[in-house]
Amino acid sequence: MNDAARILLIDDDPSVLLAVGDQLKLEGYDVALAQSGDQALQLLRTLAPDLIILDIGMPGMTGLAFLNKITGPDSRPRYPVLIFTARTNMERFFTGVAVEGFLVKTSDPSRLLEEVQRITLKRRSVSATDLKQRRRRVLIVENDPRWNARLSSCFSAAGYEIITLLDTVGLIETIQTKRPDVLLIREILPGVTGSSVAANLASFTTASGIAVVLYDNSNLHKPNTKFANVSKFVTTDAPPDLLKAVAAVAG
Repeated sequence: MNDAARILLIDDDPSVLLAVGDQLKLEGYDVALAQSGDQALQLLRTLAPDLIILDIGMPGMTGLAFLNKITGPDSRPRYPVLIFTARTNMERFFTGVAVEGFLVKTSDPSRLLEEVQRITLKRRSVSATDLKQRRRRVLIVENDPRWNARLSSCFSAAGYEIITLLDTVGLIETIQTKRPDVLLIREILPGVTGSSVAANLASFTTASGIAVVLYDNSNLHKPNTKFANVSKFVTTDAPPDLLKAVAAVAG
């Protein structure tokens, strides 16, 4: 299912990953599995889940440590989280924490499905409302076909209209005919830099009002580097970070 909700299941017990993962897949969910917090953080570099099902008692990075890693300055996790643990005595602890739910592993399996459905439908409902109110068009310039497709998929799933180019040939014509709200462009491209392209765009009246998000994971520039005609500069090519930057400038 192309519109299936994406679930990230994190648990150090292989039997839980297998049983719960299969159960969710049978219900039509798109499921990714992680056996540790570290592995989950790696997956989040390219995955934007609709829900994270999180075990607490894991060796190494605990569930609480992982939760802290994905919590923003507003004290809320960047993704909806359902705590799924054998530690029944921890429910009170999560009462004041911004998670979507708490469920013990000994609960009836149907309870888990009910919770997953409740949370994902709530998220999809909010996303659908947001999409109707502020649908935006993003032009992605990324020379790696695989990563171009990955970014396109992530932004489409987030509700954006997507236009993609593998290079800057025809960029001005595309801007004139498609009129994107945001240009998302990689800094290091064959024969040209994204920052020089952004600076040159300032001289074209047809590009007026288009926000530019520049990204670069080469570590050649500091995070606070300023570029002409660039609204946001991101020192990573991870989809969640680029989604956040585009959302900040798209309005």
